[in-house]
Amino acid sequence: MNLKKPIWYNKNIKYELVNFLKLYQKRPIRNNIHGMKINHMFNLYFILKKIRPNFVIESGVYKGQSTWLIEKTLPKTKIFSIDPNLDNRIYISKKAKYSKLDFKYQNFKKIPKNTLVFFDDHQPHVDRIMQCKFFKIKHIVFEDNYPVNKGDFYSLKHLLGISNFVHKPGRLSLLKTLFIFIKIIIKKIINQNYIVNIDMLNSRLRDRVATHNQKVNLKKHVKKYYILPKIKLINKNKKINNHIIKNYYNELSSYNYITYLRLN
Repeated sequence: MNLKKPIWYNKNIKYELVNFLKLYQKRPIRNNIHGMKINHMFNLYFILKKIRPNFVIESGVYKGQSTWLIEKTLPKTKIFSIDPNLDNRIYISKKAKYSKLDFKYQNFKKIPKNTLVFFDDHQPHVDRIMQCKFFKIKHIVFEDNYPVNKGDFYSLKHLLGISNFVHKPGRLSLLKTLFIFIKIIIKKIINQNYIVNIDMLNSRLRDRVATHNQKVNLKKHVKKYYILPKIKLINKNKKINNHIIKNYYNELSSYNYITYLRLN
């Protein structure tokens, strides 16, 4: 598994950053709380510009800021956006096709070879990688790649650090989980044909064990693995830097190790 940055990463970085900032001024959601901010938005923009996929799958829509970015960055690219709850959308793309069905249940048999999938769904990265392998998708972007002892799901950093992920929810979250479990048990007692939604249960529990064998197996499938940096680490132009600080200072601290993968 190659941890070095892709050869295209620094090409025309200033030019692309200037173009991105012009586009970002037009974003539909100005205060995207719990959603993507400028660091991750630029990195996704840059990856899309360099790879230029014919088809982009987005798993995790939320308010729709990333859908807007994909649409405006690659106007001719087809977009497929997935989220179990589409009610949070503020920006709804006329170009994107939406689905509430989880990524792993989709039919991606006839998608283009240069398809890119963007995951912002807080699901275990290892599972998503193997699902992409099954669908023969080679380009992957993970919006959040939390380090050891951080985050709310099992990330690549957890696995590579051989660190188990133990979900530590608050009391309200635990009570909600207990309520859901009791509700399921009651439904099962009343109707033995009732089918339990395992995905929903796993999303509440989330605990995962990291093993050396998993790490070795992962490295067999991953050709490129690169954690993209914050804007301030790639931009050396003072004028651009001052503009970013002046207009987006409150967004600059938002960064969760956005990651690009290229599978074999």
